[in-house]
Amino acid sequence: MSFSPVVAGTGPPEGFWGLSRSWIRVIMLFCRLLPTVFLLLSASVLTPAVAARDATAAEVHSAEPHQDQAGGQQGHVDSGAFLTAVVATHNGDDLDAARAFRAAAAADPSNKDLVKQAFVRSVMAGDPEAVPLAHLNAALPGGQTIISSLVLGNDAAVRGDWPAASRYYQQAGADPMAHLIMPMLQAWCHQAQGQADEAIAALTHIQGSVLVPFYTLHAALIAQVAQKKAQAGDLFALSARMMPGYDLLLTRSYAAWFWAQGEQTKARNLLRSMLEADPVLGLAGTQLQASISHFPVASPQQGVARAYVLTAFLLRQQSLQQSRQSAAGQENRPMPNDHQFDEASRLMLGFALGLDPHLAEARLMLAEIQDDEGHQTAARETLLRIPQTDPLAPVAAFRLALADGSTGNLDEAREKLNRLVQESPNLILPVRALGNTLSAQKDWKGAIAAYTQAIALATPKKAVDWSLLFLRSMAYHEMGDWPHAKADLKAALVLAPDEPVLLNSLGYSMAERKEDLPEAEKLLRRAIALSPQDAAIRDSLGWVRVEQGDLKEGIMLLEQAAEQTPEDPEVNYHLGEAYWRAGRHSEAVDQWNVALGLKPEPGDEALIRAALARAAASGDKKAEQIQHASPAKADAPAGQPGGKQTP
Repeated sequence: MSFSPVVAGTGPPEGFWGLSRSWIRVIMLFCRLLPTVFLLLSASVLTPAVAARDATAAEVHSAEPHQDQAGGQQGHVDSGAFLTAVVATHNGDDLDAARAFRAAAAADPSNKDLVKQAFVRSVMAGDPEAVPLAHLNAALPGGQTIISSLVLGNDAAVRGDWPAASRYYQQAGADPMAHLIMPMLQAWCHQAQGQADEAIAALTHIQGSVLVPFYTLHAALIAQVAQKKAQAGDLFALSARMMPGYDLLLTRSYAAWFWAQGEQTKARNLLRSMLEADPVLGLAGTQLQASISHFPVASPQQGVARAYVLTAFLLRQQSLQQSRQSAAGQENRPMPNDHQFDEASRLMLGFALGLDPHLAEARLMLAEIQDDEGHQTAARETLLRIPQTDPLAPVAAFRLALADGSTGNLDEAREKLNRLVQESPNLILPVRALGNTLSAQKDWKGAIAAYTQAIALATPKKAVDWSLLFLRSMAYHEMGDWPHAKADLKAALVLAPDEPVLLNSLGYSMAERKEDLPEAEKLLRRAIALSPQDAAIRDSLGWVRVEQGDLKEGIMLLEQAAEQTPEDPEVNYHLGEAYWRAGRHSEAVDQWNVALGLKPEPGDEALIRAALARAAASGDKKAEQIQHASPAKADAPAGQPGGKQTP
């Protein structure tokens, strides 16, 4: 089967914050052992607007006031505002959803579901209206929640009323997830009240928690804000020894500390090591080096915001792990789904941005979640709110370029990536992404040049990975340059000899050219052994068996592939060709008719029409009719008895 470009991920990796994957797994295992009170709470509070819709469906259709359970009269439901809220929630536009839910709740203030939805969406949007809604929500029966306590605590922090903030945070401490960051929240409350020593002691005396490196980091930040410079340096060093990999906040803070001590070389080397380890952060290398003397946390309010970002990060990693396990069918226990984890993560990011609206790390993570949820417009708006003056602005520009590419705005993506390549000509990531964009535009010559540049940059660092060679081989393949395409595929297989996509691509391409079919079969049998459920590999192996004259096994494999991917025109073409060679002409023509109705690529369409022309020339009336008619719909023809119909 011909192969479509498999583009290796170019977004932020799991280690965007510099943490090693093994450390992330340890954190996730620890978090999975906790009760799921917080997430279950989120599941009930953060349920999409459908829940509120179900709760108020009868009211929407009634213009008359009605009695509540206590005998009081409720107001009219503003159905227009409610429907606007539902649509905005579906589109991931939290601010519009919050405003619309507030309008709906204003018409029926005793409706707890509407008030709750208005409150939560306001929190996620970083809307100041979340505060009065938190008071209103808390006044409802059962409305006092962990979320409202955190909102009111954050509001007190913004107002500088740190004793009140501490009291509100304490109310949320019973929740397992809030309990993880409670030491940091309370420590910053103490620091803001002039009790830095108590705050530092509270954080550094914690033992046995997987988050001890982060507690130590926040103790260092508290010492720095309190101008306890020597103690801050000791704590930064301790945190760095405990933290595997490079944490972005720690590295920037420690580098700024070195700079303030006059140790500029150590500061630059520390920052450079992190940038070399993280290709995404490498995009912002110049800007981060230019701002090396600035401490990222300069106030208790910013410190609390960073604690929420850490919580969002933990939840986000749990979401990604949950998604992988669900896809692999490995999760059997009842757990919150990845959407609920992401909703909870977005809530934490809303807290962070309410405290520090300019926190770029929070916006980058939020945009990533929005993009994963299919809310590309919301993700773009989030990224555009990161100022050009922020050190992480190049990372935002890169993410915007990827968003443009994924939504079909390829010219805009190309322009942004060209600019990033010009600004950072020695970085592989933007050059590779530019190659992907040029491939999407079918500018194969430009794509080959970009991939060649990326390979040249990676070679001295011994960082060439198989996917770069694979991507360039596909561009060569599309240009009709088989010798170069084959050379790249073989070179990629040296780096990744057990990669099914490479084995399939080389094996199928050889079969397509009738080149060394026994070797092609050998490659494809290795591929299917490694990935037995892959329909594309099964189609390729079926086709090579047909080309070798084994119609029995070939048809069996192709029928299985067509059953798995009934809307793939090339699989249907192959199956039709196998039927024709087996003398099952009517079924073959039916299969080609199906393939023609599935909007095949121009090259595949030419093969299908040539097959139909061959059938018509042999006297097949059905093929003749198809040739002179409009292309059939995918589900038009009915299979003949004994044939494998693929609607």
